[in-house]
Order: sequence, then C-alpha cells, then structure tokens
Amino acid sequence: MTGPVHAATGATDPRASDLDRLRKTAKQLEGVFVQQLFKAMRETVPKDGVTGGGSGEELFTSMMDQHMADVLPTQWKHDLSDALVAQLKDRVTPRRLPSADVPPTARPGALENR
Repeated sequence: MTGPVHAATGATDPRASDLDRLRKTAKQLEGVFVQQLFKAMRETVPKDGVTGGGSGEELFTSMMDQHMADVLPTQWKHDLSDALVAQLKDRVTPRRLPSADVPPTARPGALENR
C-alpha cells in the first residue's frame, strides 16, 4: 500500500470519494426531478367517476412514481446528472496545472538551491 488510508472511509484518495458522492447525489436529485415531473403530469389528467379510485389509487400511483424515479435515471444515456457532475466537479476536485505551465521559480524548493 503506497498511499495513506483515511480512517472514516477507507479510501486512498479523498477527491475520488468526493466525486463519487457528487455522482450519487446528482443521480438522487435527478430521481427527485423525475418524481416531481410525473406528479405534475398526473395532475393534468382529469379524474372521472369510473377510475377515481380514491386513496388506494393515489397510494399506488405515488409508489409507482417513486419506483419510476429510481429506475429511469439509470436507463438514460445522457442525463441530467451527467450535466450536474460536469458543472460541479471542479468545485469538488480542483484542477492542477501541468508542471510545464508553472514558472520554475514557483515550483516548491526552486529557490532553496540557489
């Protein structure tokens, strides 16, 4: 083992675990979005006397919408969570400049050898 192990997570790179948490959270947010979308769509459907099943129907459709919100985001190729991760990943994992872009005097220890 060459890297330090962090006690709480067991991960060797805290930035990688932060990125994984960001991906997971983005998927969850996408699920909430899908659930709200289905809820709004159902509110546009007129209720008639034949299929107005009352609280049983409401419970069933709520559970079905929850299930669809969990399943649908995993089936999409390019989804909302990908866009969220792309937008927010720089806040979780700061970019490093390549060493060629850093002036020699700005490198650690550059002035110590003079």
